[in-house]
Amino acid sequence: MDEAKSLERTLGPVAVALLTLSVLSPAASVFVTGADVVHQAGTGAALAFVVGGLLTLIFTFAQAELGSSFPFAGGDYATVGQVLGAQWGVVQFALDLLSTPVFIALTASGIALYLGGVVPGLPPIPTAIAALVLATAGAVINIRTGAVVTGIFLAIELGALALVTVLGFAEPARGLEVIVALPIRFADGVALPLTLGVAAGAVSAASWAVSGAGQAIYFGEELRDPARVGRLVVRITLLSLVAMILPMLALIVGGRDLPATLAAESPFAALIAQHASPALATAIGLGIAAAIFNAVMAAVICYGRWLWSSGRDAIWAAPVNRALVRLHPRFGSPWVASVLVGATAMAFTLLGLRALVLLAAANGIVNWALLNWAGLVGRRRGLTGQAGTYRAPLFPLTNVVSLIAATGLAVLTWQDADGRRGEVMLAVIMVAALLYHRFVLLRRAGGWQMVGPKTAG
Repeated sequence: MDEAKSLERTLGPVAVALLTLSVLSPAASVFVTGADVVHQAGTGAALAFVVGGLLTLIFTFAQAELGSSFPFAGGDYATVGQVLGAQWGVVQFALDLLSTPVFIALTASGIALYLGGVVPGLPPIPTAIAALVLATAGAVINIRTGAVVTGIFLAIELGALALVTVLGFAEPARGLEVIVALPIRFADGVALPLTLGVAAGAVSAASWAVSGAGQAIYFGEELRDPARVGRLVVRITLLSLVAMILPMLALIVGGRDLPATLAAESPFAALIAQHASPALATAIGLGIAAAIFNAVMAAVICYGRWLWSSGRDAIWAAPVNRALVRLHPRFGSPWVASVLVGATAMAFTLLGLRALVLLAAANGIVNWALLNWAGLVGRRRGLTGQAGTYRAPLFPLTNVVSLIAATGLAVLTWQDADGRRGEVMLAVIMVAALLYHRFVLLRRAGGWQMVGPKTAG
């Protein structure tokens, strides 16, 4: 039976870093999610990315320690389940089940925004679905080949971010003080002060956009010396912070007509049009679209491993589990799981960009709370932080700060009507997951527990 098969350890740290950076995609985070944060928070968007980025770095320490001790393809749900118990692993899996297609659909939805300069009037949803079809086909290939392809696209992506940063700072229209002095947003051209609820939602969305380095853990079963994955997660987070915050600052500083720039469907495309020649603007737009496509393909590669792991852990009904653990006979990739991830993301593109960002932001708050709770429990029980694995600095301070920050963001987000709907939906999902564990999984003959890779002690 296919459960006996394992993923092959063929990746070094550079390949995993390239794949992970491609999945979290600084370009997609800035040009797609960042654009929505700009619409929410106006000039406060840059500050939201600074604050959200720093919070993400603090949050990530626990995730890195957990992943170093349990470098399983299941990622967060596997690490949480190993430390807090299977029921909380199922809760995290249910949250991932929502966030995974949301993340991929959100990323794919940005392609039409930046191809619009080349093909005006390009419909966003059909374009996103077409990109997902191509990306899913590419995700089935050998993972080492995938790492090379995504690495090439990643170079284009970082180049586009650098160009946008240079354009904004080369001819500044205002100083950096506008970002921190009195953040404002615009509604119908009228400047309004930023409320706490909106600011909290923007910080949550920005934090979620910057996060993603932990996706390196999904490749833990294909990484040689998997205990190194914790340090990789932290280094990728630091690199992402720099790559995302600088373009956000450049947008606010460099936008000539600030209300029009911030209100544009694509604020960054507006900034590029203001500062670059039509030919350069077209080239940058194509580079951004290519980068976003790369992120979509890398995400399907990554989350195909996650869904494959859920089949190995027998979370689903037996026929579904058997299908999910099938590996491609030639490429050794979890092809059924990858195709299902891509197909689900296609369905989620129908929700629209705004709904996807709100769901992602609320999910991020709960995810960080669970990971940092698991980090506290894991170290106290001696399950994490062992010799040879990554140890989170300043333990337990960073975990406590993370839990307080997540609680504060949840309370403030509740004050916003849209944020409240997202949190209610997540609460329902968590309760449903606990009930599924109690009344479905535990009632199976012999009970149920997470499996994990055979090589993982």
